[in-house]
This record gives sequence, structure tokens and C-alpha cells, in this order.
Amino acid sequence: MKKFSMSFLALSMTVLLAACNGGEEGEATAENKTNSDAETRTITVTTPPTSKNLSWQETDGEILGYEPDVLRAIDEKLAAYEFDIQAVADSAQETGIKSGRYELNVGGFYPTPEREEQFLVPEEATGRSLIKMWVKEGSDIETLEDLEGKDITPFTAGGGTLQVVLDWQEENPEYELNLEESSGDIPYAQRLKEIDSGKYDAFIGPANLGQNEIIEEQGLNVRATDPIYVGETIMLINDSEENQDLLKQVDEALVELKEEGTLSEISEEYYGEDVFQYDLTEE
Repeated sequence: MKKFSMSFLALSMTVLLAACNGGEEGEATAENKTNSDAETRTITVTTPPTSKNLSWQETDGEILGYEPDVLRAIDEKLAAYEFDIQAVADSAQETGIKSGRYELNVGGFYPTPEREEQFLVPEEATGRSLIKMWVKEGSDIETLEDLEGKDITPFTAGGGTLQVVLDWQEENPEYELNLEESSGDIPYAQRLKEIDSGKYDAFIGPANLGQNEIIEEQGLNVRATDPIYVGETIMLINDSEENQDLLKQVDEALVELKEEGTLSEISEEYYGEDVFQYDLTEE
């Protein structure tokens, strides 16, 4: 009986010690998880709410588009950061990032000396900005040279597309194009309808704002030309010492995503083509 009692006591002590050790290990695991969570920095990221297919927000609040999906792909690669993606009006984006309210912005931004001076800008681009012409089916217009003597839809005043055409005309003074600016922001659907009706011969604009969907949905007899200009789009990061590491990691993630073909896949999904197939226009 005494022998049984001693054996039972030994077994009980073993179970108790195991339970204690297990509890300590569980507490240590929970503590490590808490520490890991504490080390993850949340980054407030903004993207346009109405620029379909580049970026837009559905009525239920879901944010969709090429750039939001690129942001999510980057986020998956950054263990030390978590992106809080918000849809913010264009006018508020750059103001917010300058003040530090937002840490990172995307919005189909072109690289400019001013932006590179004011913000941290990754060396790797987020995408390509294609400027194309939309003409009526059967039209022989393919290049800017073909627009001499043609009616072109008015450009948004002060817009980047107008500047691209003005720069081209300065380099090619032998061609005189009839360029006009609009007094307001004309919807793309209206511009495309005016090509279909024959009011204008060509509409020139960025190719990432859902023109193909408009043409298909409204049954317009309109087609796109090859790009007349291919540029890069960049993201902007608030310029602070704390964000230097974020800049480095985002840049590395973009390089990996491009090499893996992920950026091309996202482009195919939203634009119906791989924008990276086009060479950049020489400046």
C-alpha cells in the first residue's frame, strides 16, 4: 500500500509539473504574439474613390481597382507593416500626406521634380500610365501626326494629357493641331459618345479610367489606338525619418511583385491588358 501511494504521488507531481510548464509555455506564446502585434505599424494609405478602373469605392464601402490590389499585394509582403486603405478625394490626398495625416498615397501620380522633392518616392513604379486616342471604327487615325486638320475633344484645363500633347507639338512644329481646353470636367462617357456621333474625330486621355467598359456597355462604334505616350505612375510617402524603412521595404516589394508577374496579372484583371508590355516614352 505504501509503495502504491508513493507511485501515485510521483505520478501526481509529474502531471502537476507538466501542467505548470504547459501554462508557462502558453503564457510565453501569448506574450510573444502580443509583442509581435505591438511591433506591427499600421500605415494609413489613401487611394481615389471614383477613378474606375484605377481605383474606386463601391456603395458598400469596398475599395477596388488596380492600385488597391497592388497595395494589398505589397501589404502581404511587409511583416512589419499593416496597411489601412482608405478612399480619399484627390484634392485631399496630397494635402493630407504633406501634413502627415496620411502616410502613403496612390492615385496614378506622374513623377515630377516637385513631388520627388516634397515626398519619399520608391524607385520602382507602381504601374504604367498609358495615354491613348479613341477614334471611330474605320478611322485611319493612329498617331498624333494624323490629327492635323482634325477635330479633337477639348482637354481638361491644366491636365497632364494636354501637357503631353503640347510637349509633342513643341518637338514637332511642322504639325499644327487644333487644341482646346474645356471650361469644366467633361465625363468620359460624353467624350466617347461625341466620337461615336462624329462631332469630334478623336479623344485623347489616360487609358485606365474604364473607357473599354463604357464603349461595350453603350454599344459605341469607337476603338482605341496604341498608346501615344507611356509613362510611369508612382506612390507618395510622407517624408519623415520614421518612413525611411517603409520606403525601402515598399520599393523591394514592388521589385518582387514585378519580377513575379503579379503586377502584370493585376493589370490584366482591371485594364484587360498588361501595361508593362509597353516601353516607356523617351523624354
